[in-house]
Amino acid sequence: MAAHLLLFLYHHRPVTTVFFVLILLSTSYGDGDNKEYTTCKKHFSCGVFPNLSYPFWGGDRPEFCGHKGFELKCEKDQLPIIVSTDQKLEFRLSLLDQPSKMMTLQLENPTDYICPTKRLAISNTPTDIHVFGYDLNLKNLNLLYNCTVSSSTNRISNCGGNSFYASDELLENTSSVLNQTKCILRIKIPIRAASFDRLTGDRAELERVLAEKFNVSYKYDQGPSICDACMASRGTCGTNMTDPGRKFLCLCRDHPYSLVCEGFIIRKRALFVLETQNSNGIRAPLINLSQILLQLFKL
Repeated sequence: MAAHLLLFLYHHRPVTTVFFVLILLSTSYGDGDNKEYTTCKKHFSCGVFPNLSYPFWGGDRPEFCGHKGFELKCEKDQLPIIVSTDQKLEFRLSLLDQPSKMMTLQLENPTDYICPTKRLAISNTPTDIHVFGYDLNLKNLNLLYNCTVSSSTNRISNCGGNSFYASDELLENTSSVLNQTKCILRIKIPIRAASFDRLTGDRAELERVLAEKFNVSYKYDQGPSICDACMASRGTCGTNMTDPGRKFLCLCRDHPYSLVCEGFIIRKRALFVLETQNSNGIRAPLINLSQILLQLFKL
């Protein structure tokens, strides 16, 4: 009913009606901005890093403001710790450049993963090279412990049981004896590709390689362009906590949307109608305003 009334007014007073629609849209939020939007639009600090934003979260920053794979453990005046989602490996975040989406990581407590004598709180089903992204200068180091086969190739020295180190390529090679083995524990850790060639199975050298810092370009599900589109519509990027897969959610002043703030798009369309009216000196097509009003009263 309200939409039909505005269409009637537009027929007789087009400029006045479009102004009224813009005012109605601009005041539809008021002071009652969506709570998730208000929380997540603010940057946060974690340890020594200030002004952090999506995809990172942690500390007093709730999970719906970030991405599932980018939780930070925050300690005052310390470098944050970031945990990989597949094996729960902890990495110290020493450098971060959010505009270029680059970070420098260092494995926390590397000696814990060399011939471990205590139970590790990690998954035994590692997946990809790293949850944060793939870089050609990195290579997966697989540490295999208590395996069913015995081999002199790639053996870790002074380590109980049949224990080996291997690249992904070696494990995927069907002619390799390590391709056939079953191991009680398998740990996959990204290291510099150049460092892998230095390994001989010596425990001391293995410890040095695992302790090295490495750079990684990070990415998140569906690509950063989706977050950019959300921000371009005056929204802030977040996560749908009710979705089992924790899919992306665009948090907006009125309420969340799957990709972009639709209210902002409607206002842009209304402004276009007004600009068309003013620049051409003629009445903008009635169908444009009809669509805008229909969308407006669906909000």
